[in-house]
Amino acid sequence: MSTTNAKDCRYSQSKGRKLIKDLSNQRFGRLVALYPTENRDRKLCIYWHCRCDCGKEVEITSEQLLSDKYKSCGCMKRENQKAIFNKLHVVDGTCVEWLEKRKHRSDNKSGFRGVHQMKNGKYRVTIGFKRKRYYLGAYTSFDEAVQVRLEAEENLHGSFIETYYKWKRHADQDPEWEKANKFSYETGSSYTWRGGII
Repeated sequence: MSTTNAKDCRYSQSKGRKLIKDLSNQRFGRLVALYPTENRDRKLCIYWHCRCDCGKEVEITSEQLLSDKYKSCGCMKRENQKAIFNKLHVVDGTCVEWLEKRKHRSDNKSGFRGVHQMKNGKYRVTIGFKRKRYYLGAYTSFDEAVQVRLEAEENLHGSFIETYYKWKRHADQDPEWEKANKFSYETGSSYTWRGGII
């Protein structure tokens, strides 16, 4: 796909008129550019009225079309997300793959998932499971807070995964048993003794 011509997104200084690259009937992924509109973005790029293969019509700038930023009206992204979701094993309100591949997070002050530094300097520890969040206490030491979080992951998430695969092995061998024994996992008291559900 060719790159954007800078002239497509500005006025012609010499002629004092808008320069338009004709994209009529050109295909960009699932999109077909039909005609230019009067709308412009901040860089004066022209919005083209496009029709997607799914039937929806949208307006997208020439720059976005030519740089491959848009290949559909959004339906392709939704289909890809649905395909990914269908490959995941969501059982009893929990995604098995997410628990198996969990990683340290860097989007909080401490840099570790479930460990948040409070204004008083202590580290507040929580863990989420089955749409609930469990409070595991507040700790002066970051290392201690991380250890508590890892222990909870092993006891709660790890136990869930282990229990699920035991159930799955039995279910795979006996479909009739599976129908009568839907997977369900309840947290034990060991996960709430430090604080409680919040």
